[in-house]
Formats: sequence, C-alpha cells, structure tokens
Amino acid sequence: MELLCCNVAALAVALVYYTWRAYDQARAARQRLLHERVAYLLWVIADRMDSHHRRFSVN
Repeated sequence: MELLCCNVAALAVALVYYTWRAYDQARAARQRLLHERVAYLLWVIADRMDSHHRRFSVN
C-alpha cells in the first residue's frame, strides 16, 4: 500500500511538471513569434523610411 502511494505521488508530480512544461513551451513559442513579427515590422518600416529619405534627399 505504501509503495502504491509513493507511485501515485510520483505520477502526480510528473503530471504537474509535464503540464507546466507544455504550457511554458507554448508560451515561449508565442513570445518568439511575437518578437519575430515585431522585428519584421521594424525592418519594413526602417526600409521604407530609408527609401523615402533617398528619394527626397537633396545631394
């Protein structure tokens, strides 16, 4: 009986840990995607600003 309680406790801890890890990995993937999208947005804006300045520069 005591062995069964230890096994159930270990299983419960493992389930909590793996659930948390899956959640954390999903959150990290969403953060990574958000960072990539923001970086791309800034890249596009900077490129447009650069081309705009080249078009209207007086050299």
